[in-house]
Amino acid sequence: MSALPTSDPVIQSQFNKSRKDKFLLVIQLPEIMRSVISNDLSIRSDDFVNQDSIQFSVYGAVVPEISVPANISGYSGQSIKTSSLSRPPYPNITVNFTVDNRFNNYWVIYKWLNLLNDQKTSLYNSSNIVPSTQVSNNGNLNKALSPASYQSDFIMYAKDEFDQNIAMFTYTKAFPVSLGFIDYNYRNAEEIETTFEFAFSQFFVDLV
Repeated sequence: MSALPTSDPVIQSQFNKSRKDKFLLVIQLPEIMRSVISNDLSIRSDDFVNQDSIQFSVYGAVVPEISVPANISGYSGQSIKTSSLSRPPYPNITVNFTVDNRFNNYWVIYKWLNLLNDQKTSLYNSSNIVPSTQVSNNGNLNKALSPASYQSDFIMYAKDEFDQNIAMFTYTKAFPVSLGFIDYNYRNAEEIETTFEFAFSQFFVDLV
């Protein structure tokens, strides 16, 4: 019988670690904005957005904390913990991004927010992109007024060292709630960076 090795012969590869810069955030525009999508980058119009422009140069904390908290009950002068079997609502996510040189990605989020509350009329869907009657015949809200019309799923892919997708993070029923400020400065020639914040309902993780 041969002797056991005195040291572990397996040398751990550095490729067995995930990197912070290996990910891609993909945002599908909601139903209410699909009629104003144009893939022609030469078009510069207030009436259109370019969906391809929202492959953001993203950094920051975009994966939320996952929590199923415990309940604490008193028992015989001490405490017993049991699972609450429930998830608290997820906090909004703030995404840091670099503005592209044509402001196309900034414009997409701005246009989305403006559809939720128009800058001039302070109304939802003021430009009537999705024609709406207030209530349909069966008494239900028209689809233009339903949350599904302005919400979408956001998907972030984690990638390995060969840029292959290895995990998928899905934020359901997501929509933007704010767009950050821009700090112009003649003394600073760096790229413009700003933020947008989005709300979502549920969060799923899947291995690819």
